[in-house]
Amino acid sequence: MSEPIPETENEADLFKTLMLGSALFLALLVMAGWIFGSRQMASGIACGGLLTLCNTFWLKLCIQRAMGLEPRQAGRFAVVRYLLRLATLAGLLYLLIVKIGINIIGLIIGLSVLVLVIIGFSLYRAARTGG
Repeated sequence: MSEPIPETENEADLFKTLMLGSALFLALLVMAGWIFGSRQMASGIACGGLLTLCNTFWLKLCIQRAMGLEPRQAGRFAVVRYLLRLATLAGLLYLLIVKIGINIIGLIIGLSVLVLVIIGFSLYRAARTGG
């Protein structure tokens, strides 16, 4: 089995920036949910945000590993890992919503953390570079 292709410095910095920004934004949203909402709202936001961050990190690991495989193996590996990630996320969401009764609005806000950070980061970069 071949080694995964190492990421470039810019890719590593971008991923770290997005993950750190998402974690900080998540902490801010959890505090706001606690102060302006309720403990249930804050826990929903926290659960959604943690699911998003863990899922993104898992995706990164899968992609890095697939890039180091032969093309035939990489496709099969990526599809199996995708389905495993999707099933795991669906199972966890089911448990949180149906069995635990997590605040759904908070969960949706938490699940949106990474998307909001990517949008904010993109707008910041576009404004900074003039494009």
